[in-house]
Amino acid sequence: MKRKRAKSSNPSRLTVTPLLHTTNNLVENNNIALPNSTSQPMLSTQSARGCNTLPRRSTILSSSQSQTGMISLTQQIGAVKLDTHKSDTFEQNDLVLDNSGNVLSGSRDALIRRLVPTKDFCPDSSYIFSLLVNIRTFISPHELMQKIVQYCMFAQNADSHNFAKEGRGRMFAHILRLCSEWATNIPYDFKSEYMRTRLNELLRLCAVDKTYQQKTTDLQSSLRSALNKLDRYEKAVSNLQKALSENTQLPEQSDMMNGLFQLCNDPKIIAQQLTHIEMERFSMVGVDEIVQSLASDPLSEIGRNQKNKEGTISSISFYIEWFNRLSAFSAIEVLKQTKKRHRITVFEFMIDIAKECCEIGNFNSMMAIVAGLSLPAVARLKKTWSRVEKSKLEILQHQLDPSGNFLSYRATIKAAQWRADGARGCANQQRIVIPFFVLLLKDLFLIYHGNSRILPNGHLNFMAFSQLAEQLRDVIQWKSTSCNFEKNPQVLQYLLITAVSGEKDSMLMSFECEPPESSAEREQHKKLKTK
Repeated sequence: MKRKRAKSSNPSRLTVTPLLHTTNNLVENNNIALPNSTSQPMLSTQSARGCNTLPRRSTILSSSQSQTGMISLTQQIGAVKLDTHKSDTFEQNDLVLDNSGNVLSGSRDALIRRLVPTKDFCPDSSYIFSLLVNIRTFISPHELMQKIVQYCMFAQNADSHNFAKEGRGRMFAHILRLCSEWATNIPYDFKSEYMRTRLNELLRLCAVDKTYQQKTTDLQSSLRSALNKLDRYEKAVSNLQKALSENTQLPEQSDMMNGLFQLCNDPKIIAQQLTHIEMERFSMVGVDEIVQSLASDPLSEIGRNQKNKEGTISSISFYIEWFNRLSAFSAIEVLKQTKKRHRITVFEFMIDIAKECCEIGNFNSMMAIVAGLSLPAVARLKKTWSRVEKSKLEILQHQLDPSGNFLSYRATIKAAQWRADGARGCANQQRIVIPFFVLLLKDLFLIYHGNSRILPNGHLNFMAFSQLAEQLRDVIQWKSTSCNFEKNPQVLQYLLITAVSGEKDSMLMSFECEPPESSAEREQHKKLKTK
């Protein structure tokens, strides 16, 4: 194994119980034991990017296993035995690399120093992104930026050759690569004036002519655009939440066909409008917010905080609220119809919408609709169910089957990913992939906590960083896809602000559709009416 020593230096109103209960079993279904205070941390034997098994000689072994290979510290120091237990010998090495030069682990400062560009070196994109997205749990983005600016200034002044045009040009190209990776993939780190000022300082270090200055201007313009979009989104979310809180009107039942079907009876158009809503919300969830939530919240609490650490609206929470709202909405659309034939029509209409969502690649809406049609208030309508063409629903419900860790759903979304990858560069082909967000968060939680992020010797486990970053790269790709369907303002408004009801009112509407039959239902109905 090679060694390198670095240079000194409100919950929503309706909780979709059946779905959330199903996904909460994910840990058990995965057969993955989450770490606890007594577990022995261990490094995975996967490479930083390709997830291939490393050569035996280049793996770091757990504390229960010692390495038989010998490692050269310097030309003067003899070979020593590597062990991840805390030791003075091991701490002399700031970085641990495999035989291909990939970083396996390192001290915090050594990993940061490797991030810093010089005129002769710049880490690859995978290293930059992996460190930027993970290191925030150990050092704030503000502190990290300050260190990078300082290190780059020192490197610039360390050698007279650095001031030559060629040296400054190479230095600028490397700094621009780092800044572009950061500002493009984690733009919300630059919401503060401090971060934007430091970014400008960094970019100005070597910008010696108009070409460099134009590239700097383009990057800053792109960053401003992302931050302005976030500002508009947060204001729109605030206004929407206010409108929903003021809408206390309960859904009305009628013996006349009403609701979404009456407004637009084309399931493809409805699915396209749902995809617009999904992409707007999904695209605003930052990977920085995801990582902070994984680090600070237990599995059962992810997405429950209405505000993020900065006091603004949590994009994760707002997106999960939308899922629960759509589930409630799907159930209410059926329950509004007091006539059985109308309920059957709307029921099959909602199934067709879910099927169209699946065809588009909008799996979050599909899952929300199926979960809504599986809620107790709808599931108990036996007379309605007996007339519904259940084969369509059963196919979609199969996607919610937790067997084999949601094996069916994972096969379906993998096929959608292949389709999207094959369509890149073809504007007229479908490239949208919107994952089942609740399950995505749980998968990321297992990855985050599946390997110890701090090794017994104090090193940070960069292989664990890389594993999480690889999954977050997919998230960035999915949420950056454009939704080019034509918008239908009437349908969008109906989907966004139509009143939905809580579990109690939904059950009362259900009993209006089909009276209680069993003694248990009659007792439940009596209690609900009393309340």
